[in-house]
Order: sequence, then C-alpha cells, then structure tokens
Amino acid sequence: ADRLISVMPNAKKLDVRGSGHFVLDDRVNLTEAIIYSDIDPFDFMKAKPKDPITDWSLPPPEEIERIVESRVKPLRRLTSPIFFSTNKEGSRRKGLSHVPKPSDGPLLFVANHQFGGLDLGMILAELIEDRGIAARGLAHPVVFGGANTGNASPMGGRNQPGIVESETNDFFSTDLFEKFGAVMVTPKNYYRLMQTGQTALLFPGGVREVFHGKDEAYKLFWPENDFVRTAARFNATIVPLSAVGAADSVNILLSPQEMVNLPFGIGDNILASSANITSARFDKDNSGELFATPFALPKGLPERHYFMFGKPFSTQDVDHRDPEACGELFKNVKKETERGFDDILNARGKDPFGNSVQRLAYEQFWGKQAPTFSIDELS
Repeated sequence: ADRLISVMPNAKKLDVRGSGHFVLDDRVNLTEAIIYSDIDPFDFMKAKPKDPITDWSLPPPEEIERIVESRVKPLRRLTSPIFFSTNKEGSRRKGLSHVPKPSDGPLLFVANHQFGGLDLGMILAELIEDRGIAARGLAHPVVFGGANTGNASPMGGRNQPGIVESETNDFFSTDLFEKFGAVMVTPKNYYRLMQTGQTALLFPGGVREVFHGKDEAYKLFWPENDFVRTAARFNATIVPLSAVGAADSVNILLSPQEMVNLPFGIGDNILASSANITSARFDKDNSGELFATPFALPKGLPERHYFMFGKPFSTQDVDHRDPEACGELFKNVKKETERGFDDILNARGKDPFGNSVQRLAYEQFWGKQAPTFSIDELS
C-alpha cells in the first residue's frame, strides 16, 4: 500500500488491521471511506462541521428501547436499582417525580462517581424513561481516545471513516456515549451546555472517586467551586445525586497508591501508563490525577444500588462573580449529596431484599422488582 501511495497522485490509504489480503469484509464501509476521503465526491468535507453541543438529539424511541434492553437491563437485573427524589423543601419520594424538568433554564445533575463507574447507563436510562430528561454526560477524555495517546480531541471524536467497529456488550463504547449526548468534560463544553440551556450530568470527583481506595467509599473528592460559577452564570438549577451500592460489592485489597508502589517495575509501569492519559482538566497536567485501578475482588453478587436525587438548588439569586456566594452554594450542594449517602446507608438495613441472593430469586420467580424499605425510613 505504501508503494502504491508513493506512485499514485491523490491516493489515500485506509488501514484495516489484521485483515491480510481479504480487506473488504464486514469491517469496511467502502462507500463511507470514499465519501469522507480527500476525494470527497459530494463535497461533504466542505460542509460546516457538526457541532456536538447544539446539533445533538436523542436517538429514536425504538433505538433507545433496543439499547436499554441489551445494555442497561442486564445491570438492572443484577443490582435492582431503587431511585428516590427530593423536593425543594427536602421531602423524599420513591421515583423521580420530584426531579425538576429543564423547562426554565439549564439543569445540572452533580453526582458522586461510584466505584468502577458502571452505573451511568442506569442513571441516563431512568431519567429518559421516567422524566423524559436527556441528561448529557460530561465524560473523561479516555472515553474519546485519550488513553495511552495523550491526544484526545477536546470535543470528542468519531471512528476513522470507513472502519466499522463492532458493538461491545457494555454501555461504554465511544459510539454509545456520543449517541446519548456525552461530550468531553472540558470547561468549554460544560460552559456551552449551560449557555444553551441544556441538561448536564457531571461527576466532579472523576477518576479519584471511580478508583477510590480502602475506607473511602462515599467520600467526595470535589475541587472547590468547580461547577458553581458557570451554573450560576446561566441561572441553572443544580440537583445533587447520591449513588450507593457499588463500593459495597467489592473488597479493595490494594489501593491505587499501593498499586503504584508495587516492586519489580509493576508500579512504575502503572505510573507511566497513567501519565500517558489525557487529564480531565485541560488547564492542568495530569500529575494530580492517578489513573490506576485498585486491586479489588467482588464479594459475590452485586449489592442493591440506590440513587437519591437530592433537593434542587436554584442559582437565580447567586452572583457568579461573588466567590463567597458561590462557595456557600458549593458547600450546600455537597452537604445535600452527603445527606443522601447518610439517609440511604441508614435506611437500607431495613430493606427486606437487601440480600442479593434472596432479591434475585424473588425477582426471577415473580418477574418484577423486589420491594424495598418504606420511604418513611428516609425521613
């Protein structure tokens, strides 16, 4: 191919790894490769590029149903998630009826990142199905090709034109993230989502919470005032989200810091790999972000998951230029998130189906979700 490129003017090479001499199989879309090549027979490349912030919309209902059925329901069957919501007076209710809709401006969900970060699909699907809310996740650069390359595009990215990637069996392929509105977590993308009145889902603790250490379950590692100023600038409503269950499903034997201290070059390799991953904060290097998984073993079947959408906070009366006002709101949002942890952790001991074996057996036999504790246990 390289020899042909050198002698054929205006030729373009398309690498199909592992293809041998049989290139035109189901991994290659030759039409797309031609259309989006330098040949550009229909002038597609001259057209205005798609804006991932303003040119996005949810997939059709039938496609959402198909994806939820194949990707989200398996997790639901394992974790039997229970969702609660809170009104502005602080009263709790099962379900999401207290979650405000983004009718009067931008809406920002601010959540802890559970261990392993595997619950994103359940959160997004529940918001779509129960409230018709399309929350756009602000995702780590590694999702958009920032792993081991250090050159992820700040706006995300698509696969090489002409290469058809097979779908994975989880919710976390790049295509699915983008299909459900995810954009890279950059200050510009967050700003524009709020500026255009959209709904965003932000995990301020990021990798630090996903890969937390021993005795750090349900602790928040949020940079001070990280999200409040932009939310207040556009009068967004902030809704805290407390998620519980994933950390109780594993035993952490070695924390991330203990992993990088391993001998025989193992720790050094982990550090080197972490250093090659694009930081979630583009205004800083990634020296403060250790992208190293702890060594953890599952306890058995996953624990039941609980999600508490906390009291909504209006930013109408918060001046984004006032650091004291923004700092106070930040503390209140964080405190409400921690209140969600405390309420769930105290109440779940009363869940008659807190035992995973009993819960799965009940749901398999009756074909419906097992009941949980009374809402009064949260008051």
